[in-house]
Amino acid sequence: MPQLDRIIVFSQIFWLFIIFTTFYTVLTHFFLPKFLKALKSRKQIIEINALEVAAITEKSSLKQNSIQKVLVKDLALIKNILVNNLNTTLLAKQNSHVSAIDEKIGLIILNMVKYCDAQLLNFISLRPKSLNLKFN
Repeated sequence: MPQLDRIIVFSQIFWLFIIFTTFYTVLTHFFLPKFLKALKSRKQIIEINALEVAAITEKSSLKQNSIQKVLVKDLALIKNILVNNLNTTLLAKQNSHVSAIDEKIGLIILNMVKYCDAQLLNFISLRPKSLNLKFN
């Protein structure tokens, strides 16, 4: 049987070793550095993008917090103004136009729903009419 001949087996093993070594050297010397360079550049791009996203997220959260603080402060100021005006009209026992006030509040709420964020609307406390006269 010629495939089991010892002379043929040694030459096949020799050429297998030479071809494998050459192929391995070419791959590691030429192609592997390019592949690793591509992976490294992609990793750096991902890290830079992650840092930019974190910075933008931090800036937006700071802006949201400042907007919330301003909104809460302004809403408290508006509440104080409305309560003082309501108290002065009640103390003066003047006829107040409740329907006009309701229309204005309805218009304000409509504009808030149209132009404000739902997160900001959570700071507006709506209570039953019986609880409106109680101060916290």
